Amino acid sequence: MPKRGCTCLLFSLLVFPSYFPFGFHQHSSSMLSIRKYWSKSTHIIMSSIPSILEETSRSLVSNVTETPKTPAYLCLAIAGGGGHAISALASTPGASAILLEGTVAYDRRSMQTYVGGQELSKHKFVSKESAALLARAAVRRAMQYRHALRDYPHCIGLGVTSALITCKERPGRGSFGYICATRADGCQWSCRVGFAPQLRNRIEEDQLMGQLALKAVEQLQRMGKAEITKNDERDIIEDVSFVDNNLSDEAFAAAERILAGVTDAVLLLPNEDKSSFIAMTDPILPSSSLVFPGSFNPPHDGHMTLANVAADSFSENETTPVFMELSLTNADKPSLDPRSVSQRAQKFLELDNLPTQCGLLLTSAPLFSQKVKALTSFMTPAIDANDKKLGFIIGTDTMRRILDPKYYENSVENMLGAVREMGRVGVRFVVGGRLEQGKNIAKPVFVSGHEELEELPKDVQAMFSIVSEEQFRVDISSSEIRREAAVATDPDK
Repeated sequence: MPKRGCTCLLFSLLVFPSYFPFGFHQHSSSMLSIRKYWSKSTHIIMSSIPSILEETSRSLVSNVTETPKTPAYLCLAIAGGGGHAISALASTPGASAILLEGTVAYDRRSMQTYVGGQELSKHKFVSKESAALLARAAVRRAMQYRHALRDYPHCIGLGVTSALITCKERPGRGSFGYICATRADGCQWSCRVGFAPQLRNRIEEDQLMGQLALKAVEQLQRMGKAEITKNDERDIIEDVSFVDNNLSDEAFAAAERILAGVTDAVLLLPNEDKSSFIAMTDPILPSSSLVFPGSFNPPHDGHMTLANVAADSFSENETTPVFMELSLTNADKPSLDPRSVSQRAQKFLELDNLPTQCGLLLTSAPLFSQKVKALTSFMTPAIDANDKKLGFIIGTDTMRRILDPKYYENSVENMLGAVREMGRVGVRFVVGGRLEQGKNIAKPVFVSGHEELEELPKDVQAMFSIVSEEQFRVDISSSEIRREAAVATDPDK
């Protein structure tokens, strides 16, 4: 109580000195000094910048809550100034509709950890490139926090890096920074900001940088057409750039990038009406995912039926996402042509029974060991390590190859060791049977895969889940479809 009373008394003396006829007002010079200090220290309270920041935050939240068909899931990464963007957004009612995470990576080593280290070493701490790297890393984190694939295209990463007022002298150099907002579909808005020198204090500059950072997200949502104004005419907003990365043929462009060695994998997701694919900035897989490797030449209803059955059986609690994986490179054949990749991608969109959560994953991993290494690195870390599962949907032919000792230097022990190693990183297999027929087979037989597992150790058997004939049997193959198409084109074949 005494401390509270003293505080109230001091406040009253400073603001209302004439109310105290005890001689305090007689020391006019001392009182003037105190009131000047009070005015300076409370300047930020009277400034218009906090209200502008709060207004921008409210506008951003209301844009999302009032338009549920265009959601946004935001992760912020702030290096240097601009951290008020996080606190302003977090204190806005309804912020949970948009805000996933806010991180202040103040030290360079913290920033390196956030973006992954190596790339950042090529650039200055405060630069356009560093802001873009922060935004890209923030997008990845946003995607990792959303388990529904339909949310991926709406994930946004905001990167801010700046050098504001500091205790160190920087002669002839005002405060400046870079802002970059990136969405998972590749759209990006960025700019450079320069503040007029000796106009504001550190807190004001930080708040203003935060306000402009949130404006960048609004610009991204409005395709670069939102209004952005300077707080003072002496400030600078330059190098403004908006990139709409949506292409008419995302599959073709993605295939070109993979074959050119620009990237190892690209994730394509169907748009809302399933008329085309959207390429994601990063191939992020949820911690429990199914991957269906194949050539898909062409994809057909049998593929989708098996994918749906596998998705239903793989997880009891939620719909497991299924990724159709198409490797553009092959150990024994030439690489796929981008035009062929585009045609196969389009065939997927023409099928009626795509899984609820489905994506097309283009890779350059023809070997199974390469697939496991690449795909596990794309997966979101699980809260419980035991929950991390990467399931492969395979046919009995592929299962036979995985379990054949001849691919492991003719050693059963080597084969078991390799399979168990896959199991240690969360790999499981869902096996669909097939009708085996041919010239040397008197009567077609449905092969389920049970016989191949009978002689294996129990722990290895447990890695394989056999889909029964009652659950799945579709007597159709891509080779038959190609033959029929060839006959329809040329009856003499």
